[in-house]
Amino acid sequence: MDPLVSIIVPTLNQGRYIEQTLASIVGQGWPRLELIVIDGGSKDETASVVERYRAHVTHFVSEPDRGQADAINKGFRLAKGDVLAWLNSDDYYLPCALQKGLAALGESLTKPRLAYGGCLAFWEGSARAQAWLPEPFDRETLKTKACLNQPSTFWTRALWEKTGELNDSYHFVLDWDWFLRASEHGEFIPVPELLSAYRFHAAHKSSSGNSRRTDEVIALVKQHAGEEWAAAFRDVAAQLDTLTESLERLRGLGLYRLRTVVHRDLYSRHGAKVKVALSQLRV
Repeated sequence: MDPLVSIIVPTLNQGRYIEQTLASIVGQGWPRLELIVIDGGSKDETASVVERYRAHVTHFVSEPDRGQADAINKGFRLAKGDVLAWLNSDDYYLPCALQKGLAALGESLTKPRLAYGGCLAFWEGSARAQAWLPEPFDRETLKTKACLNQPSTFWTRALWEKTGELNDSYHFVLDWDWFLRASEHGEFIPVPELLSAYRFHAAHKSSSGNSRRTDEVIALVKQHAGEEWAAAFRDVAAQLDTLTESLERLRGLGLYRLRTVVHRDLYSRHGAKVKVALSQLRV
């Protein structure tokens, strides 16, 4: 018998996107699927869109919550699946994502495992797109770099139960924090294919976090990688806008190699950590 797969879809006022999300889940054609939609009390067309998928939606909860992590935790408390995942309501699965993710997890789903694949990132309203392919798993890298593509991850119930729920005090790094905690308990398996599409748009949460997102990233890095790394992230964050502008100007002039000279103080103190911090603080 095929394993039961539980997919949680947290949402809030994303009626314009959620149908594509739901269609991508149902379109996987997985024979034993539990689809759980947790809505934070949307005031748009979300409820009517979900109603069109009632034949496929196992649970639909619409009520105020304390944020995305709280909504996802609510969903997983309802879930009965052998394999678990969540998919935000502005992202969607690519064809055969579930089949490929579950194949990587293997037949022994009682073991704590997580499969992670690549992701097609695209910017709404533009021709810009990038293929983010998975890297070999390294927990030390994960301490300073959010290198897993969340919508392309699937894990066993055993891993969820060993790790515990998402930390609902986090608004932006809830997935990064959970992956770090989970990596202490189970095996992480890369899937070298694109499994999902990740959408950047005007109301995209990670693009609108400003100081709160920065504070969460620095706190997470300090907790897991230590004060030396946190200091690098703080110093980069303090001059992020001007540093980004300067580096882009150097790149445009073909002088990017001079960045360590132009920004001698920053690079002399933090070296290669500057590049990592920039990659995590810029959205």
